[in-house]
Amino acid sequence: MNIICGDYIMKNTRFKQRAVAAALLTMWAGASVAQVETEALGNKAIVSGEVDAAIRQSNFSGAREKAEEYRDLRSGFIVNDLRLKVDGVTSPYFLDIAVKNPLQDNEYYRINGGVHGNYSFGFVRDSIPHNFSSGNFLETGVGGGRYAIGDVIQTQLQAAEVLRSQRLTNTGVTSTAAGALINPADAQNRALDAGMAGIVNGLYSSANAVKFGLQRERTGFNFDYLLAGGAKLWAKVSDEKRTGVRRINAGSYERYNNGVTTTTAGVGNRSHVADYFQVEGIELPETIDYRTVNVSLGAGIYKSAWMVDVAYTMTDFKNNIHSLVWDNPFRITGAAATNANGTSGNPFNRFRSALGQASLPPDSQSHELALSGSIDLPLQSKFSGNISYGWINQDSAFDPYTLNTGVIASSVSGAPLAANLALPQANLNGKVATLFQSYQLTSKPTQALALTAKYRSYDYDNQSSNITFPGYSAFGDSFWRTARNDPGAPVRNDAMSFKRQNAELAADYHLTKSLTLLGEAFWEGWDREQLRIDGSSETGLGAGVIYKPVRGTTLRFNYRNAHRTVDGYKTGNTALNPEAVGLVNYDWAERKRDKATLKLSYLASDAVTLGLSGDYLDDKYGGDNRFGLKKNKRLVGGLDISYAPSETFSVHASYSHENRKGLMQSAAKDDAFDNPATAANETTIGAFNPENYWNTEIKEKANTLGLGGMVQIIPGKWTLNADYSLSDSKMNFLTTNPNGPPKLLNAVAQSWPTVKNRLQELKLDLGYNLSKSAKIGATYLYEWYKLDDFTNTSAYLAGSTFENSTKYVFTGANNYDYRVHVLAAYLRYKF
Repeated sequence: MNIICGDYIMKNTRFKQRAVAAALLTMWAGASVAQVETEALGNKAIVSGEVDAAIRQSNFSGAREKAEEYRDLRSGFIVNDLRLKVDGVTSPYFLDIAVKNPLQDNEYYRINGGVHGNYSFGFVRDSIPHNFSSGNFLETGVGGGRYAIGDVIQTQLQAAEVLRSQRLTNTGVTSTAAGALINPADAQNRALDAGMAGIVNGLYSSANAVKFGLQRERTGFNFDYLLAGGAKLWAKVSDEKRTGVRRINAGSYERYNNGVTTTTAGVGNRSHVADYFQVEGIELPETIDYRTVNVSLGAGIYKSAWMVDVAYTMTDFKNNIHSLVWDNPFRITGAAATNANGTSGNPFNRFRSALGQASLPPDSQSHELALSGSIDLPLQSKFSGNISYGWINQDSAFDPYTLNTGVIASSVSGAPLAANLALPQANLNGKVATLFQSYQLTSKPTQALALTAKYRSYDYDNQSSNITFPGYSAFGDSFWRTARNDPGAPVRNDAMSFKRQNAELAADYHLTKSLTLLGEAFWEGWDREQLRIDGSSETGLGAGVIYKPVRGTTLRFNYRNAHRTVDGYKTGNTALNPEAVGLVNYDWAERKRDKATLKLSYLASDAVTLGLSGDYLDDKYGGDNRFGLKKNKRLVGGLDISYAPSETFSVHASYSHENRKGLMQSAAKDDAFDNPATAANETTIGAFNPENYWNTEIKEKANTLGLGGMVQIIPGKWTLNADYSLSDSKMNFLTTNPNGPPKLLNAVAQSWPTVKNRLQELKLDLGYNLSKSAKIGATYLYEWYKLDDFTNTSAYLAGSTFENSTKYVFTGANNYDYRVHVLAAYLRYKF
């Protein structure tokens, strides 16, 4: 399936071919001009340039998309670099043309020119790929973000659906005295899922191949015009397109209560599982077709002691794909979810819409006026500042409530179909005003003392409509829900606003010729509106030294300590905050931070240099809150050494070690089941009993080694460059139940496999100088990447256990391992 239409590909290719032809012609003309410049131009211009071309052969195994994540390693004739510069000698004209990787996915073109002291212009066009992976998708793209699957397939899968009543007949767990579990229902549930699994797995042999990746193409033009008296006018225009597809997921889950209500303490409690889960959904290709246009106009006056400029910028964002719409492969007819007890409290049979929809980023337009300037002051002082005001508008039409024709808007008079229900507003009527301010004062009142004061403020004022809806289609787009969350908040959007402020004061004092003392104090404050937190404030102090005991040796050490406090975080399990009591977003939580950096550079001799570096970070989050991210630690050390005894030989080596550690605290929801003998139960701390807590400690160690060198085999003629790097990381997960055996089986701490991430890279370059301006050579690149990750999945999962089952269609795009060999012969010519 093409992610870019054929006509666009053809037009874009024609543009590239013409651009390369023009560039090559320009280079040829430039070389010719260089040869006759003395005779024909009378030394009026200096012409120089460079051509770097090669023949390349690449061999891939594994995930080619990962190997070419941000580059293009295609085989064939390639042009690496083209460069032409023309500088006037008796005239002020200049021209600079640069081309990199033409006709490739990572191509780059630039032209700068003008008249020195009068005007200048620039043109740039570049392309940046971002490849992810490839897989197989059971549906077919029919254009406009719409994906479809055959009606016959939907009919067969719907007929093979396993009902909740069938699963409930197969539930049950037998517990031994030692607590070991016997699950006879596992095989029975796998048998139930076999029909649906057979249909889905049989489709992959003829499934559509899909490449997940984006391509960014940017074209820009700028023009500067210098006026008398140090004044300047400028204009900038850029046009950026992003096209491609990336993976997203859609789905829901179902919960099955096994009906066990025992409250007996001890091992028997572990046989209680309030929730059996079935996860169901689909992995989708989100179609990307963005276009962003920026226009900026400005003017300024620049003097030796002061400067001021003003600018206006307009940004227009267009998304040519308004919504993503796809067939649910498991349903041919839309249906509503049913309930456990005829109430809305516990819906079942979710994800039952025949058509799914997801809104994509809406069109928007923004404007900004900015004023900046600086002025020199007494005492070797300088004040600079920037202030800008912007406004953003967004009025893209809302999608309908749902495309599921089985959902009834029960809270609306007449109980109409939700798919046909009129919205309270056609669009958000989105309006945001922004005010940014930044000021800095630097001063050097004495030769030994330097002071810096900074202040920044960003005010994001969201003036968009607050809209109250009668309900929404929830639980896999299958059930009309009249409350936004369990505690019963109205279905209403939040127009969140905030103001962020930063202030900093720093001082450098040269105590002696070799010793400088550093000090700083800083503050950051957030004020928020229509959010679960009113604000936060962080203050900190820092200190450091710069020590230069002897020539060629510098030691720099910095340390920072900061503490963030939180104001007005809404208590959990309420309409204002549906999260669990004691669960806090780490970015809004109380935080204590210690951070230190160390750098040492040492010139042992004219031939040997040594560098040491270290970095330490310790974050503690949440204070006494019970759940969420609690700790984050990082320790990094590095060593660099180089030896260059002559111009014909040099070697270098580097090594770094990184150690990370994090701690997550979690819990399983107990619902109504509780042990009255538990000291702290749900009546005081919400529906999360301490007997069902578990912790996850995440430890990661990464090692990176680099080796390289250069040797002139025959000085001035043959040169060999070699570089080798190895990166290896391992991530381990240690899960424990801190309060003893849990009451619920789905709260048992599970072991997780180790995640390993390894990359090796070898680069060789053997070159021969034909002359001072010409060089030929050969390069070799070898890369090997391997990721062992528990997220790697098969295409379709089903019938795992009686307790947890899956009805989820994947693309199988989780393989990132690759091996690549790239051999090239090149010619470089300078003129």
